[in-house]
Amino acid sequence: MLSRQLISKFFALLVGLGCIYIAYEYNSKSNSLLKGSIYGTTWNINSSDYISDYHVANIKNILNSIDQLASNYKEDSEISLINKRPLNESLSISKELYELINTAKSITDLSNGSYDITLGKVSASNGFSPNFGKKLLIQDNNSNKKYDISDLVLKSILRSSSIAKGYAVQKLHEYLLSNDLKNHLIDIGGEIIIHGNNKSIAWVVGIQDPTNKKDKPIITISNKDSSFLAIATSGEYRNYRYADGETITHTLDPSTNKSINNNLQSITVASEISATLADAYATAINVMGYEKGLEFVNKNNIAALFIISEEGELQLIKSQKWYDLSL
Repeated sequence: MLSRQLISKFFALLVGLGCIYIAYEYNSKSNSLLKGSIYGTTWNINSSDYISDYHVANIKNILNSIDQLASNYKEDSEISLINKRPLNESLSISKELYELINTAKSITDLSNGSYDITLGKVSASNGFSPNFGKKLLIQDNNSNKKYDISDLVLKSILRSSSIAKGYAVQKLHEYLLSNDLKNHLIDIGGEIIIHGNNKSIAWVVGIQDPTNKKDKPIITISNKDSSFLAIATSGEYRNYRYADGETITHTLDPSTNKSINNNLQSITVASEISATLADAYATAINVMGYEKGLEFVNKNNIAALFIISEEGELQLIKSQKWYDLSL
């Protein structure tokens, strides 16, 4: 006859195995949810694939390495060290920073100067970036050609915040994909990539209503066919301040060195190619405003959603490519 003690141990084992099974079933059905803070904002990864601690450590290393590369707020980042160097000197830079600046230059050229990462002095004088320990003497706009990417010569202070988050999202996506982690949503401060699916269901992303401060979406979009989609939104509805009765926004018009002022409340760009490009395009189009921006995106086959204000009413205008993607 089995002893009471042996029977108790047997039932304890059954309970333990049951708990393990329940935990396994729960975790196999739940998503990997990662989050943290970086670049002055938050980052999140939601994946229906299991992301091990090994990959979590590598993801954090990627985020930190890009922070060390492109942060204007870290005194020892590569871009900050470059900004401390004397102007008009040839510089030796990492291939990663070269890639970032080269992409920025391509958008500058394509947008006819509406996108410009060399307005660090003006941004600092407006209180939206550090002054890098330099005198903030703003010169005329003839100095807008400030570096030569083939033989990097710095002629002004670089500010990479309008492209670095998109670049980081893209690098995280490439890492996950290279490790067969195909189903994920990556979000760094509103710069987003969706790929694959969320347990056989398309990922859904909400586009912020710029007039609502409670993160209420005005429209949602998804990757219905489970393909790659990068999403970037630019707008002045959160990042602005008042000075002498004037609204100072964080986005600058390179042609005037002043804050932009138009009826475009926000612009969202969806790219099938790259989050880096989507991030930079959104900033460039925000500078252009609605009319020039719509002409630009249709000419260059860019999927874009414009939210404009007309007589106090919000209107949503979509580019032809946006319709083509059935977003």
